[in-house]
Amino acid sequence: MDSRQGCRLPLGRRGEARVLLTAAQVLPFPERLHLSVRFASAPWDRLVPSFSPRGDLLDVGCGPGLLAHLLRRARFEGRYTGIDPDPRKVGRADRWLGGDPRNRFETSGVEDVPPRAFSQVAIIDVLYLIPRSGRGTFVERALAGLRPGGSIVILTSGGGPGWKRLLDRLQERLAVAAGVTRGAAVEPCDGEEIATLLRAAGLEPITVTAVGSGYTHGFELVEGRLPDRG
Repeated sequence: MDSRQGCRLPLGRRGEARVLLTAAQVLPFPERLHLSVRFASAPWDRLVPSFSPRGDLLDVGCGPGLLAHLLRRARFEGRYTGIDPDPRKVGRADRWLGGDPRNRFETSGVEDVPPRAFSQVAIIDVLYLIPRSGRGTFVERALAGLRPGGSIVILTSGGGPGWKRLLDRLQERLAVAAGVTRGAAVEPCDGEEIATLLRAAGLEPITVTAVGSGYTHGFELVEGRLPDRG
């Protein structure tokens, strides 16, 4: 979608980092620290404008709710549904963001996504946890929730030069080993692989944008739209 029409964070990265700490003050310090590190280590300010400020949005692998918080900060007015198979993270998201009736967090997997229920779908830095052989099915299940004419936004950290790809693999393996992240695999996933999956599913147009400048990971933003042929 044209990002000029999308959501916009009102403050710079430092300002939003301070707002995040205040908004999450109901959480214990280690959980607030995790949110802060997650915010600082990814290009959220480049990602958020990819979303329309209205509609029904599904966040697949929502974790502790950082995208939900940032979208509300960016004047997202629609309904947000976050799903994650990890009940710890869903519970954490619900504790600090569940008071907003426009937000809903559920402990469930992508196989439970209701058909054609959403105008936007987000998959933020999740696909590296899915074995490469299963990523096509995972994306297809997420797309099943998208209405014709709807858009999908996927952020992956597996692109960029070789040293960034190596660092990405090492860091994520440590996170899984420490129990911070749960997944069936740790396999890097770049934007072109995702774009290929979206093309196979019939989406058009599809864009892949490098957004990892200034970060230690090779972040790539993939956007696609499901044609409305009706």
